[in-house]
Amino acid sequence: MVAMLITGILASLAIPSIGAMVRRADAARVVADMSAIRVAALDYFAANGTYPASGSAGTVPGTLAPSLPRGFSFRYKTVTYRWRRFGLPRGLPSSPGQTVLEGVEVATTDRKLMAAITSALRGRFAFGGPTRITFVIE
Repeated sequence: MVAMLITGILASLAIPSIGAMVRRADAARVVADMSAIRVAALDYFAANGTYPASGSAGTVPGTLAPSLPRGFSFRYKTVTYRWRRFGLPRGLPSSPGQTVLEGVEVATTDRKLMAAITSALRGRFAFGGPTRITFVIE
């Protein structure tokens, strides 16, 4: 009985930690995927002098596909990615010649996972809400 009690106590302490570790690992995967998308976009920019047009959620833009790893998907578990370009409204400060922001939109229904992703990307410029955030790459 004592051994079962001790095992039960240890299990009750370990189970929540396992969930948090899995969430952090998923967040690390999403950050790595975003890095791959960023590198592909910069590669496209280097070759064409402009960034690719916005794509649809969960679909790899055809212009980025050649620069991404083979079999790369714009989905991971409950997370979908979308390449986005945003025009800046008139009157906002910007770098010389910069009229567009480029970024990767990350969407998931899992708020805890989104919090872990946001935490993993400390210091990067982002905007959005609790289930959909766009991380600006340039």
